[in-house]
Amino acid sequence: MKDHLNVAVLVFDGVELVDMNGPVDVFLHANRYKKDPAFTGLPYNVYTVADKGKDIISEDGSVTIKPSFTFSNCPDPDLVVIPGRISDDGTDASIPAEQSYLDFIARMGAKNKAIMSVCVGLYSLASTGLLNGKKATTHYLSIAYAEKTWKKVKFIKNVRYVEDGPFVTTGGITSGIDGALYLVKKYNSDTIAQNVANIMVYQMDAPIPPNTILPLKK
Repeated sequence: MKDHLNVAVLVFDGVELVDMNGPVDVFLHANRYKKDPAFTGLPYNVYTVADKGKDIISEDGSVTIKPSFTFSNCPDPDLVVIPGRISDDGTDASIPAEQSYLDFIARMGAKNKAIMSVCVGLYSLASTGLLNGKKATTHYLSIAYAEKTWKKVKFIKNVRYVEDGPFVTTGGITSGIDGALYLVKKYNSDTIAQNVANIMVYQMDAPIPPNTILPLKK
């Protein structure tokens, strides 16, 4: 019988740090309440996963990450978290993860695993085709590009996260925290999610910042 939920956080060169660390922090803080009567469901086993065991260099080369596991030896995930990726070619462009990661994501999708993308981590998830016909969101500055690139995805503007089936997609950067808190609500309880938000001094369900609101099509 399972005694935890495996949360696999993908890491790759150019990984955006808040995209990665925000959800990690939410799930780790949730574990602090695993003995609380309000904690329904299972605690979280959070780990990083890469295609190989080599060190990962984050966006702008600022942080070096040693992945916990590779695709070949990681625990079977219950939830996969996909951060955004920034190119290291000097263009500061958002790009999908490498093909080996897309293949892993596709395999997890075929097994109906829960998958959450953060910010432009949407690019990696959408590139697999798993979101075709699904509702999704991403960073407000990236939605126009995403709409042109993945025409079969139904993009939703001016939201922090969208759930459609096993997929949760989130908006810009810190919205990964919102998506993770939503999953804690779903897997544990509203009370535990609020406790985690309190510890993180984070406002759940905050309004969208006015300067990021996009016009809606008529």
